[in-house]
Amino acid sequence: MNRQVKQVLGLSAFAAGCMALGMGLSHGWVATAQEEKPVVVDAKGFDRLPPIADVAEKLNPTVVAITNTSFVKNRQGFQHPSVGGQEFFDFFFGPGGQPQRRAPRGGNEEEQRAVSGGSGVIISANGEILTNYHVIASMGGSENNALEVKTTDGKTFKATVLGKDKELDVALIKIDAVHLPFAKLGDSDSLRIGEWVVAIGNPLGLEHTVTQGIISAKGRKLDTGVSSFLQTDAAINHGNSGGPLLNLKGEVIGINTAINPAGQNIGFAVPISMVNRVLKDLRSGKPVSRGYLGVRPQELDQAFQDALGVKQGVVVNTVEKDQAAAKAGVQRLDVITAVDGQAVNSQDDLVAAVASRRAGDTVKLSVFRDGKSISIPVTLGDRAEIEKQRSREAGEQSEEQPGQKAPGDAKSVNLEKTYGFSVEPADPRHRIKGVVVTSVDQRSPAADRGLVEGMIITEVGRQPVNSLGEFNSQVKKAGGRALLLFIQTPDGSQKVTLAIPPR
Repeated sequence: MNRQVKQVLGLSAFAAGCMALGMGLSHGWVATAQEEKPVVVDAKGFDRLPPIADVAEKLNPTVVAITNTSFVKNRQGFQHPSVGGQEFFDFFFGPGGQPQRRAPRGGNEEEQRAVSGGSGVIISANGEILTNYHVIASMGGSENNALEVKTTDGKTFKATVLGKDKELDVALIKIDAVHLPFAKLGDSDSLRIGEWVVAIGNPLGLEHTVTQGIISAKGRKLDTGVSSFLQTDAAINHGNSGGPLLNLKGEVIGINTAINPAGQNIGFAVPISMVNRVLKDLRSGKPVSRGYLGVRPQELDQAFQDALGVKQGVVVNTVEKDQAAAKAGVQRLDVITAVDGQAVNSQDDLVAAVASRRAGDTVKLSVFRDGKSISIPVTLGDRAEIEKQRSREAGEQSEEQPGQKAPGDAKSVNLEKTYGFSVEPADPRHRIKGVVVTSVDQRSPAADRGLVEGMIITEVGRQPVNSLGEFNSQVKKAGGRALLLFIQTPDGSQKVTLAIPPR
């Protein structure tokens, strides 16, 4: 009997030990599985220097030097209006540089010989060359220009302009030659920040200079028509304009176009995917066709998200009368979430999606409105025609003077406590009906959103407010949530939608 008890006790102790051991090991495994680890990169196969020398050796023959010579008649002491000044010369010749000029012939006029330079890349065996628009149209107008192209073997050719796109700052020129080495156009849309790139060009006249770096950023906005520049730290200097930015396969992924003179190692290139979209037009010599939607987009910040109940997209701030969006039924405060199924997360996304289509194309907008998702087909207008119309109307601003304040007995609404601004009825003699902003607390959300005194509020949400009473009613309906205000300047020339959150 004692022997059996000892056996039972022994087996129990063994089982308990196994259980404890198992629990300990299990705890260790869980701890190991949940252990946080640093982010690392598997560098296998990428631990050697990139093949910059191979890219330079093979692609150098595809890069050309472009010289642009023009003759302009000018009064002595005055600059020809097409010449952009010292900063313009600095872009091509370096700080303090000047174009070559012919001596005066006498009288009050002189003929000036202006020479500028840049780079280009051959993209076909029969002599098609991509460069910047400002390289071929820099002095005196293209009809007076003489373009000369020099290849790596020292040969020079006269060049003609096939097509140009000022907004994108690209041009396609051609030389009379065949069987030329040419570069392949790559895909800039698939680029990743940090990828190695190579720039080849003629900085400061130093032909076929090769520099290397990485893609520093994508989608950079500058003060030009292009809203999606590539940024690189590959050294780009005056004279690199029009030269290629290459990936390590030797494919052109950008056309170098600008530098930031205030910084170092900050250069910009037009993405080749954007160039590809207009290449057909450039080859045909026809004006580049771009679609026009006719809305003013605004970022979907937290205030708009809370007020509209949607987290992704861009807000339609204003809709232009009689333009494509208005004709299709797009409304102010719609949130555009996609174009033809392509997600829209920023204003730049929307602009790029529309600009990549041609005038007359029909796109399908995915729109969030009043808590529902709807699809709206829109036939795009012609951006070039719209710009011409705006130029014609530029001098036709109303000269109507702002009216005086409303009568003293008009009751004012004080919204300071909740939103940080006050209003009173707009002058009834003024053609715009609504309420006028009379004060804005500079430490309030209203001031942060850009509300200023003198603006006229004509709608709250989508509801017109023609009187102070109507305005008060809509504010009450908001229930302390963000106010969506449609605002105009007193002359009606500027319109904007603001989302004013509560304090």
